[in-house]
Amino acid sequence: MDDLTIEIASGLAIGASMGIVGAGGAIFTVPVFGTLLGHDPKSAFVEALAVTGIIAFGSAFSAAVRHQVDWRRVAIFGAAGIAGTQVIAPVAVRMPARMQVVLFALVAFYAAARMWVSAGAGDTAAQVDARRTAFGTFLAGFMIGILTGTLGVGGGFLLVPALAVYEGLPMRRAVGTSVVVIVLNASAGLVGQWWSGGLAQVMFDERAVAITGICGIVGSVGGSLVATRIPQMGLRRVFAVLLVSASGWLVVQQFLLRGAAGK
Repeated sequence: MDDLTIEIASGLAIGASMGIVGAGGAIFTVPVFGTLLGHDPKSAFVEALAVTGIIAFGSAFSAAVRHQVDWRRVAIFGAAGIAGTQVIAPVAVRMPARMQVVLFALVAFYAAARMWVSAGAGDTAAQVDARRTAFGTFLAGFMIGILTGTLGVGGGFLLVPALAVYEGLPMRRAVGTSVVVIVLNASAGLVGQWWSGGLAQVMFDERAVAITGICGIVGSVGGSLVATRIPQMGLRRVFAVLLVSASGWLVVQQFLLRGAAGK
């Protein structure tokens, strides 16, 4: 399969994931760029940031038009996320690629577990914890921003549960709010990489990012249109299995295949 076909197919699939469940953008983009397209891990993390921002922008525009965005939560989570990405950017630039791969795999496995468990819980938001505070909300957004700046993940798999359960938003509004925050976090992450000199250290494939991102917007629009007609339980569990498989292969490729090649 040639690179163009991979970029188009992956973009459509990743976009559909974001449109349907509000997550799965960068968490799938990193394995696509790092495994299927053969880019080095650090480049894949930065490229995933860009692709995630492009796809999330399309989803965010659609959500805003449908009035499914809570702008107050966007302000809190967005400000916290931007702060997190800027704090971690100098560290991420100097972090060894293998350490990033391991951390990414751990986060991916956690995301897969959350997806699997949430599939059984349905789309109904749980009772809101009355003890929540603005500081707790800001801290959650800050930690998600650190993940974005370090691993190139938008954090949708953490944002959606945080907004739906912790903040008590209806599921559709939580998804819409999440993608707007992801746009802010991804943009801030890229700025942080540029400011810290990270972009100068990677091979950034603009063509692959553009094709995957544009196809991702198409996929996200299609995903949001069919989301109400697809059984969420089975779909989320399929995504969980794919996520574990993709991230597991990324670890195998980095530690076993490249390690063997270097001997």
